[in-house]
Amino acid sequence: LCKHSLVGFIQFAFVLCQVKALSLSNVQVGCKIGEIAMSMLDHFDYSEIKTSVVHIYSYVQQHCNPIQKVAESAAKGFELGIACGDTVSAFLNAVQHIRLSIMGGRRLPDVLRETDKYLSIVGHHRNTLSTAYLSIYRQMIATLTGINSGVTTDQGESGEAPEQVYGNRRTLLSHFQQAWQSFWLGYNERCHHYCEKLLGMTQLGGHHRILANFYYGLNSFSLSRKGQLIKAAKLKQVTKDALIVMREAEEVSKWNYRNKVFLLQAEIHSHEGKIDEAEAAYGAAITAARASQFIHEQGLACEYAAFHCKRNDKLDHAVNFFHQAKLCYNEWGCSMKVDFCIKQMSQITN
Repeated sequence: LCKHSLVGFIQFAFVLCQVKALSLSNVQVGCKIGEIAMSMLDHFDYSEIKTSVVHIYSYVQQHCNPIQKVAESAAKGFELGIACGDTVSAFLNAVQHIRLSIMGGRRLPDVLRETDKYLSIVGHHRNTLSTAYLSIYRQMIATLTGINSGVTTDQGESGEAPEQVYGNRRTLLSHFQQAWQSFWLGYNERCHHYCEKLLGMTQLGGHHRILANFYYGLNSFSLSRKGQLIKAAKLKQVTKDALIVMREAEEVSKWNYRNKVFLLQAEIHSHEGKIDEAEAAYGAAITAARASQFIHEQGLACEYAAFHCKRNDKLDHAVNFFHQAKLCYNEWGCSMKVDFCIKQMSQITN
């Protein structure tokens, strides 16, 4: 067995987990192949390819292993690459480390410091591709923490990066930034717009597709309650499709996706007027997010539970849930959401 065979195994696993028509069986097979290849890599002295293999494998194991551990693995891949002189793979691992740290709910100020460290090193080596990716992620973090980004992304008034400059991959990432950032800031129409753009892209990989469906589904309820953009029939189909995607993802990793399934179910129950079922599902979503150390999504579940209680005139419960959400968002380091929860509590109590 040569090193090229190992790279081939990992690349095949990557393809299985990144295709547009993502299927549960493909992901399970891809994860298994990836695990076997990585275990074999540990038995051979292939240090010259290890950092590139770690980078490719991170796109496989993000589906099946706790996302926080995958982020840590990518950070080690960066260190391996720097040590052996493979700076290209090292910088790609750095990008993946930051992306997964954000999605995994790590404290945003800590991720911001890591991003700045990487940007300094990558800039010194004049790697424009990794610099562009890291700058986009820095913008996402800076917006939610209320810190001036200090990064120019040349997005213009529309906030949309020009495709001719970024190319398909960077356009995809820019769209995801806009969808994710808009979701957390409560810009529902913008989130809806960019989620639809993302889900219509043939280049959209497996992990981004799963997350885009999750935000698209949740955001659709917010639009519906505001009487905007989405009709009842489409809302039902969007949330049904999102729940199918999340349940399939949960089959591969309960750690990464169980809380998301519960939260979508809770919103569906609340929309249908099933008050008790909704409250049980919100509670399950909060518990599952806490168990998986997704402090941001624990806060989100508390926030949604608060709005559910508010809609059903359970104002004391609503204040309590908003308070819990505020604590979670504070721990996450998201000042924008902390201020939002304080404002919501003030509106109820005054």
